Amino acid sequence: MSLNGMIERFHISASAPERMRGLLFRKPDEVTRLLVPCHDVHTFGMRHPLDIAFISKEGDVLEVHRCVSARQRLKRKGASMVAERFSRDGEWLEAGDKIKLGASE
Repeated sequence: MSLNGMIERFHISASAPERMRGLLFRKPDEVTRLLVPCHDVHTFGMRHPLDIAFISKEGDVLEVHRCVSARQRLKRKGASMVAERFSRDGEWLEAGDKIKLGASE
């Protein structure tokens, strides 16, 4: 995934079991997980805060939530995928950004 000209390490979670697990029971790492298809996530059972971004099928970042604590449910109409990672400081996605997936040109 490209973020402001920087390439960010990511993992696509496309199967139902992968999307349901998300970051649950994982140790904090530097990977962004892209849940596809997805428009609704929760943080029940999470031990660490998350950064969550809702993204349209065209790659437009619709809404971003930083440092989301446990026991939250977030959803966004119009989203077709969700990027999630263990929360950390620094730049990340912002509403209005566009992500590109695929091989570099």
